[in-house]
Amino acid sequence: MKVLGINSSPREESNVRIALEAALEAAEAKGAETEIIDINALAISPCQADNYCKEHDSECALHDEMDDIYKKIEEADGIILGTPIYFFDITAQAKTVIDRLYCYFMNEKYSELFSNKKVAIIATNGGAPVEAFEGSLKTQMVAFETLGFQTGDILVLGDNNIPGAIKEKEDQLGKAKALGENLL
Repeated sequence: MKVLGINSSPREESNVRIALEAALEAAEAKGAETEIIDINALAISPCQADNYCKEHDSECALHDEMDDIYKKIEEADGIILGTPIYFFDITAQAKTVIDRLYCYFMNEKYSELFSNKKVAIIATNGGAPVEAFEGSLKTQMVAFETLGFQTGDILVLGDNNIPGAIKEKEDQLGKAKALGENLL
């Protein structure tokens, strides 16, 4: 079993990356092989809406570092998207990756492949009330569901504006570990 963590935070000592690590450690303890991708460090262009993928069995016309992510998603059994909430929404990095998954949209072969894969989301935020961005997180989960994925937990870990703050929050790290265990 493989679990892929996608970290969309641009910060060093990112709270969401720390939470992802906790979730993946719990998955590893249950026997999963895990990996984290830090997408901020990658060159990933936004979707160009050219529909090339619709005529080429979900192959994207763009060939950049997203090509490796496609392969890892296709090979993974579970995916955890990690995103901080900076201004009432997921990061631009996370949205770019999700938009690039459009190439899989309406392809029965991939819908069937993804039907055995589960997606969860871990979000960290500073001070905004959850109600301010909860709809956005649900929308992202619906995007994965539309592609055929099984939906897992959406975990919001608040009061984490300062990089590394979550390290002192055993209750939040415990919730991240439970998410990692529940993904299997």
